Amino acid sequence: MPKKQPKDTSTATAADIERSIQALNKMAERLWGDGREAEAKALLDALDALNRALDRIRIGESRRVVTLH
Repeated sequence: MPKKQPKDTSTATAADIERSIQALNKMAERLWGDGREAEAKALLDALDALNRALDRIRIGESRRVVTLH
């Protein structure tokens, strides 16, 4: 049975994702300052992977725009 998606879903923009990444980066800084280096390092590693994925998405979108014109 196919799943139905809610009708009021909103798509996150790149700017929304960047703001979230910045907020999480600040959280990692606070963790580091509180002496919780292991948690901060894990969060920073995850944010790095998220940034790389966002870059790949942007590259894919820019290539798609170029090929459509």
